Amino acid sequence: MNSANATLAGDLVMPIVQPRSRVDLSSWALKVGGTVVGRHFRSALHEMQRVQWLPAATLQLRAEGRLSRLLRHAAENVPFYREVYARLGLAPDELRNITDLRQLPVITKSTIREHQPQHFLAANIPAHRRFEWTTSGSTGEPFKFFVDRQMIPLVFASHLFYDSWFGFNLFDKYVRIMTPPSLEPALPKGTPLYARARYKCNARLQALYEAKTQRRFSLFDLDGARAEEIYRCIEAFKPAYVLGYTSTLAAVADELFQRNMLLRSPLRGVVTIAETLTPDRRRSIERYFGGPIINRYGQREFKFWCAQSCLGAPDKFHVNTELVVWEVVREDGTSAAPGELGRVVLTNLHNYAMPFIRYDTGDLAVAGTASCACGRGFPLVEQLEGRSSECIWTRSGRMINPSSLGAYLFVTHDYVDVVRQYQLVVESPNRMKLVIVPFGLLLEERRERLRQDLAQLLGAEVTATVEVVKEIHLEGSGKRPIIKLLT
Repeated sequence: MNSANATLAGDLVMPIVQPRSRVDLSSWALKVGGTVVGRHFRSALHEMQRVQWLPAATLQLRAEGRLSRLLRHAAENVPFYREVYARLGLAPDELRNITDLRQLPVITKSTIREHQPQHFLAANIPAHRRFEWTTSGSTGEPFKFFVDRQMIPLVFASHLFYDSWFGFNLFDKYVRIMTPPSLEPALPKGTPLYARARYKCNARLQALYEAKTQRRFSLFDLDGARAEEIYRCIEAFKPAYVLGYTSTLAAVADELFQRNMLLRSPLRGVVTIAETLTPDRRRSIERYFGGPIINRYGQREFKFWCAQSCLGAPDKFHVNTELVVWEVVREDGTSAAPGELGRVVLTNLHNYAMPFIRYDTGDLAVAGTASCACGRGFPLVEQLEGRSSECIWTRSGRMINPSSLGAYLFVTHDYVDVVRQYQLVVESPNRMKLVIVPFGLLLEERRERLRQDLAQLLGAEVTATVEVVKEIHLEGSGKRPIIKLLT
């Protein structure tokens, strides 16, 4: 692409021309950003921009080079993997590529909980390089884990990399509607003075950067008054985009639309994360915010390992093989065929402090069978069903997930103007209820019709009920799952 159409983050799918002063400012900011998040930031960002157009086979070879080094590191320094290698009779350098990787077991949160924390920590990584994080618990199984601080620059670089696909820059402002950020744990005793100084400096610079570019709202206290505050912030701050959990953004959009508090100008984009983008959520977000939806997906253990790349296809994702090796496996652990739904298993290529190797994410997806129209060589996720904990199977063998439930209620049937919020609560395999927040008064006749339609979807063996409430509360994770399993 023409260099005149490049921003600080590199070439774009949607080129934009910027004033010279903005380009100079961005270039300066990029250098400062290298200080903010570590010396690897700039090189990682430029490398992602460079390699994204390489053939898929070349990208796989790059990933396998990192994978080989990670596996040897784990075999030599992580007690759990030393034991696994010994049990399988493998030398530390024997596993080198993705085919070899499949000799190792798939691990889960339960696998990690069954051992002492030190069992998964690399003995050769100093304690001050380990940063403690906690999952949100949206799967019902929150747990603490560690990431390598040297991985954090790559996480930030990947965010800017995905932003660049849609014309966003380092200094573009945005409103963030998320759970409050976790407090950083104190550095352990014995942390070298140079490391303490660097971490403190980085934290201060990052705070200054975020104060300029972000406005944050906690979703835990989200109500009508808070929604109005978000509206006023958007109008005054004039962000390029908003970012938040999919269900939260849909709820804010519905609330403000009902209050007729419409934005004077559409946003350049709406970044939805962490939850399934169902048809009704998409309708609400697009109707209110005006800008295109930019869909991303990930876990706290891996951050955003895949992201939407094509503007018109928010349900298609590219896997960033610079960050992870991904697999789709069947329930028995064998590799799923292309086009077959399976469980997503990931290997983090950069977390040397606590390697996640063949980690079952609890998500369901279908690997793409063709290349993407955008021309990138990254693997394509053609179908991402989301958390397996949000999916149910009927006795007849049909799977119902958030997307299919939304399509049934609002595409196949006409409940768009009836149901404001909803959640299918699975009390037992034979008893389920649809909890709804209606638009205004719901007549008994319409409620009964909704129950009958739900019963038809779930099957004759399931007792289906409909419960009307004023509010569906958030889970402890800060999310509001569409399908909630109590069993």
